[in-house]
Amino acid sequence: MGERHRWWVLSVMTCASSMVAIDALVVLVALPTIQRSLDVSTVALQWVINAYLLSFACMSPIGGRVGDAFGHERAFRFGTVLFVVASVAAGLAQTDTLLIAARAAQGAGAAILRPASQVLIIKEFGRRERGQAMGISSSVATLLYGTAPLIGGVLTTAFSWRAIFFVNPPLGIGALVLARLLLTPEPRRRERVDWTSIPLLIGALVCLVLPLMQARSWGWASPAVLSLLATGAVLMTLLVVRERRRPEPLMHFELFENREFAVAAGVISAVRFAFVGFAVFGVVWLQDVVGMSPFEAGLAVLPLTLPTVVFAPLGGRLYDRLGPRVPLGAGMVLCVGALACSAVELHRQHYGWLVPFYCAMGIGMGLCVSPAWITALNNTSMRMRGSAAGMLQTVREVSAALGLAVMGAIVAHLQGGRLVRILREDGRIAAGGFDRVERSIGKAVAATQQGSPLPAGIPADLVPALKAVVTGAVSAAFCVGAAVMFVAASAVALLPGKAEFSEPAGGEDDPA
Repeated sequence: MGERHRWWVLSVMTCASSMVAIDALVVLVALPTIQRSLDVSTVALQWVINAYLLSFACMSPIGGRVGDAFGHERAFRFGTVLFVVASVAAGLAQTDTLLIAARAAQGAGAAILRPASQVLIIKEFGRRERGQAMGISSSVATLLYGTAPLIGGVLTTAFSWRAIFFVNPPLGIGALVLARLLLTPEPRRRERVDWTSIPLLIGALVCLVLPLMQARSWGWASPAVLSLLATGAVLMTLLVVRERRRPEPLMHFELFENREFAVAAGVISAVRFAFVGFAVFGVVWLQDVVGMSPFEAGLAVLPLTLPTVVFAPLGGRLYDRLGPRVPLGAGMVLCVGALACSAVELHRQHYGWLVPFYCAMGIGMGLCVSPAWITALNNTSMRMRGSAAGMLQTVREVSAALGLAVMGAIVAHLQGGRLVRILREDGRIAAGGFDRVERSIGKAVAATQQGSPLPAGIPADLVPALKAVVTGAVSAAFCVGAAVMFVAASAVALLPGKAEFSEPAGGEDDPA
């Protein structure tokens, strides 16, 4: 009965986390329909995505601390209720303002339920079973994360854009009912929460994450980006100093003094940094160089996510048997190799050459992601695991924004500079049309393949040079991602191997 109970709890936690995975990307393909339906401006449309991500990143440390202070079972139920109510509000929204507010509330709900669900899984399973349990949960979340745009497209086409938000209530209500039956209410705790630090935390994270999200449109050298980053750095420094002096801080920065936690956090950050840029600019390259449609490009990156679904449980089992160094080391080496080889092979300008490296990246992520989370949480005392999970989630989301911003800046700088040189040397297009040419590269490639007239006055003989420009820029971005992953992979050597990885004799680390 106990064994069956644990796996039922895992299923419930995975079901609730699936809502978070789906909502991160499910809205993407529905954005044009939402824009027409609600008459949304381009800037507001971007915030339909950003409001969720920014709220999720900023609220995760608070959500984790709430679980530590008031009980993770209560935090899970509250976060799930908030997420479900916000999803219904988003589905019923009649204006862009209400939709953006609902998306921000969804992010807050996700920030509370996600750390709580992870800690509850850790609590249910013994140290030698946690890797497998987290691997299974991670594989389901990855599958839904990777197929979320496809799910969104099907629902929007068959029903309405509102249907993408009404997927969550049945999942959430089912998770709440089962959690009520399966989870034993924790005794009320009397820990104090440093609520006065919350404005400082949110201010610091907003000032750091917002300019990363907006850097491509505002420009890295713009006063807004520079001033926000400087303000964020000052506020974060003040927060660290303040929290280190308080007996019951909102964020336990001392966690990073633990070697295993710090290395695991670095792996999670590096994987997220590289994966987001690899996926996004891989899709851009498939459209602008190979000439795929958005739908075809979305299907083409499935080899990047599907192997993760298969290999995440294997990564967890390897962790349970051999400790963190083997699965993390093997996974990171595969990821570095996949990024580096993709950067080299892009010049062939053929999708078939990328498929093996997409698969290698997916396998590598499957082997290392869940072991990284377990390594971090296993080396954290039970009373701080919610805070640890929340901090890791924030680090993960900030790294995603940073990866997209940095790799996007590299692509924009190299592609823009080389394009201007080529068009100036060619002389057939006026300088005022350079931007229109850059936006039309994908259409020009597709038109060449279909024998149709080329857009933006682009001569057919220039298309190969334009494809080479995009390829060179994306290749450079992939190299940066590989370098970041290599640094994190090198740190894995500091983790314990099989000989040092042993079952604790007992105590608070054992499941209740």
